[in-house]
Amino acid sequence: MMRVYFILLMCIVLLGCSNTLSGDAQPDHIQKEDGGPVIATKQLGEYMLRFAIQKSDDHTFTFQPGLKYVGNDVSHVILHSKQVFAVDIQVSGETILPPRTTTSEGLTTNLTNEEWYTEQVEITLTRAQIQKLTESEGTIVLNAYFQSEQSGFVDEKRMILNASQVLLENKE
Repeated sequence: MMRVYFILLMCIVLLGCSNTLSGDAQPDHIQKEDGGPVIATKQLGEYMLRFAIQKSDDHTFTFQPGLKYVGNDVSHVILHSKQVFAVDIQVSGETILPPRTTTSEGLTTNLTNEEWYTEQVEITLTRAQIQKLTESEGTIVLNAYFQSEQSGFVDEKRMILNASQVLLENKE
């Protein structure tokens, strides 16, 4: 009987260590336009996540994550901290960005049906970070942290993109 529990525990651990690009974090659609941003979208229940990424210059990227309520109500209130979104760039599952902090204020935002709520983040990468991305399998991770009647803070609202497809090939 103890072996069954041990085997079950090992399966859970192995499942938790699976590839970050697998599963439900993949975008539903990715749109690339010459000279324009890369736009990825993913529907998560009654919400739509959008992630627009534009290369500003050689090492600077503008990230514009967005959230849209697509449910049946006219509007919907979410509870969140100062920033709804967290953008991270990772290589082999570890961030290559410096540590960042946010406040845990209980802010509310009213999302109107079919209208985007967006934030903008500009990140400048060093030559060493760009080099690390070109040599390894890098990912861009977008997390949305909010709570609503339909969704809690712990519910995964995430989209993961392949960094080489977005950052290294997105040239003006």
